[in-house]
Amino acid sequence: MAARIGTFLAAVVLLLLVATPAEAHGGASVTIHSDGHGSVWITAQWQDGHAISEPTTVTMTATGDASASVAPSVLRQTGDERGTQTYSGTLDPGTWRVAIDLAAPVNGHCQAVVQSAAPSATASPTEVACLIPATASSTEPSPPPGGGLTPLWFTLGGLAVAAAVVVALRHRRRG
Repeated sequence: MAARIGTFLAAVVLLLLVATPAEAHGGASVTIHSDGHGSVWITAQWQDGHAISEPTTVTMTATGDASASVAPSVLRQTGDERGTQTYSGTLDPGTWRVAIDLAAPVNGHCQAVVQSAAPSATASPTEVACLIPATASSTEPSPPPGGGLTPLWFTLGGLAVAAAVVVALRHRRRG
């Protein structure tokens, strides 16, 4: 019985101490792509090379020359091995400042200047990569200032007391 309790406690501790997705992968690499004719998409990978396949809300805004702008638009996740998310519209011809905001588990920002050529003109595709460190990507709240006991330590302490009581009762029945 004590071995089962020990195994259970070890499993609980591992679950409580497991890293967030961003910390486990070491931050993120996000690349803004444009085909040069107004199509925009991103690829998002953890820095260890794994695609960000977790559901991640990605919002794009764009501001063009001549005061043109694109309202915040949520990109569509394609589910491919590159972590691609696409903008459903196209940018009009001109120079655009594209900003991408990624929600949890990434929690990051990336921006690029892209050119959008007229359909009959020669296009210049764009790729701009941004690195988002794991500290910016973390979905865990920061520890309380000044240290102190956190809910994790209260939970671990409670589990240890419960395990000690069970072991003592079990030992008492045998004796």
